[in-house]
Amino acid sequence: MKIYRDIFSGEEVLCDNDMPLVLEDDVVYKVTGRLIEIGGEDFGISSNVEEDAEEGATADGQDNSKAKVVDIVHNQQLQETSFDKASYVASIKGYMKKLKEKLDETDAEAGKVFAAGAQTFVKKVVKEIDEYQFFTGPNMDFDAMIILCKWEGEVPTFYYWKD
Repeated sequence: MKIYRDIFSGEEVLCDNDMPLVLEDDVVYKVTGRLIEIGGEDFGISSNVEEDAEEGATADGQDNSKAKVVDIVHNQQLQETSFDKASYVASIKGYMKKLKEKLDETDAEAGKVFAAGAQTFVKKVVKEIDEYQFFTGPNMDFDAMIILCKWEGEVPTFYYWKD
């Protein structure tokens, strides 16, 4: 199991515990999420009601409701946000500038390769901007990575910057 943290905020944004990471355009990891049900857990409490009934215990007040959530969003506590085309372009330009500077500190050639691939990917996203959901880490740090999600039918696909 490998845990991925945002390079600027240090927040945990992904864990590859049971999902394959596919590298796309050599700059983003593509990760497929899935819907899971949360809530409605009993933990054996309701089975004790009959035993404890003479003491006045009842099963009233239990919340048996279940909700369907996306596993990646739930497990990493991602926070949904929104962007229009102009605000996303402004945000990604600032992020890419910071990221390229960080990459250039260690390997200038890798920074150039990443910048070229990132530009191609961003153009693709901007063309289809209305098909994406946007997420931040739990602390909603907008200077950190903005995680993209695109639904293909009932399947959410998340995109994380590689470096």
